Amino acid sequence: MYEGNTYLPVNDNASRNIKREKAYITIFVIVALMSGWIGLLVDMVIPEQLDEQTLGMGIWLVLPFLCGVIIRLVQRDWKGFGIKPKLKGNLKWYVFAVILFPAVTLLFTLISWTFGLVSFTPFSADTLVPVILSLFFGLIIKNIFEDFAWQGFLTPKLVSLKTNDFLIYLVVGLVWAFWHAPYYLYFLPDSIYSMPVDRILDTFIRSPIIITVWAVIFVEITRLTGSVWPAVLMHTFEDLIPNFLIFDEPILEFSGFGNLLLNPLSGILPILLYLTIGLWLRKVRRTKEKRI
Repeated sequence: MYEGNTYLPVNDNASRNIKREKAYITIFVIVALMSGWIGLLVDMVIPEQLDEQTLGMGIWLVLPFLCGVIIRLVQRDWKGFGIKPKLKGNLKWYVFAVILFPAVTLLFTLISWTFGLVSFTPFSADTLVPVILSLFFGLIIKNIFEDFAWQGFLTPKLVSLKTNDFLIYLVVGLVWAFWHAPYYLYFLPDSIYSMPVDRILDTFIRSPIIITVWAVIFVEITRLTGSVWPAVLMHTFEDLIPNFLIFDEPILEFSGFGNLLLNPLSGILPILLYLTIGLWLRKVRRTKEKRI
């Protein structure tokens, strides 16, 4: 291959491309992990803002997405960005994405209710349903930024380097989890946590485990469909149903072993189920690829 006044072997050129891709991935990861701390510094300069609606939180949310887009613009490479819905042949996976988290929440809530391990805060459907519907569009926008960062940039870049599937899950999951660190430690109001130690547990134990398991599903649904939109929808319905009912309100409160084993967000059995589903999606995707 000719470059300048010299001829470079094809292997040397491929090696350069790999190094360049790794450098871009490293830049993205650094920017993603620093984005929340940059946002926190901004909020320290502008202290009088509404909780969870600060400029710093906006920077934290948007900066990884912008970094990924800028890198793609520099490379002039949009392969794997996943912007096209690709509905043809994937409609069942869109349905799957919408119902997964609500169905798991319903399943483990019913099991917990059977054994008296969950309590319900009284609510009116007339007021709750409009609130959920009003949240939907805001969450879609939020998750476009979030999922097009991880699934529209980080995942396809790792795939392009022929990275082992399990290493992809680990990298995407841990970057995604520790991107949340400023959110758990500083952006969330004190009223969310009954004890300060819960912030530490969420940041360094619960979040890395849960999100890395979830990453298997998000990575595989994206690779299976060739689109990021199923991941956006899946994330949105996770925010709308279990996250809203258990964490934001909370309308569902799991107690004792119910919380440890059956909580749809953090319980051991739901986490194992999510991992099983993710690995099943991997099997489906690999079978599909062998047919092509």
